Amino acid sequence: MGKRQIIYRKDRIGNNQDLLNREVNLVTIENRVWHGRIIAVGSDDIRLRDDRSGKHRFAIEQIDRIYLDVKTDY
Repeated sequence: MGKRQIIYRKDRIGNNQDLLNREVNLVTIENRVWHGRIIAVGSDDIRLRDDRSGKHRFAIEQIDRIYLDVKTDY
């Protein structure tokens, strides 16, 4: 079993309901990485819940990319 990485750039994030309830890594334009589960996706912002600090809100303009790992059969 392998993994592949799916990367969402800024233009594919807003209102993308495929990201809901996914465990992701979110990279800000300041190169800070946040790990957690996406709990809300809007046209202007993303809400992320992590295991330590709770909920965080990020404006789409603050996000460089979001990536996630998907397990594959090959």
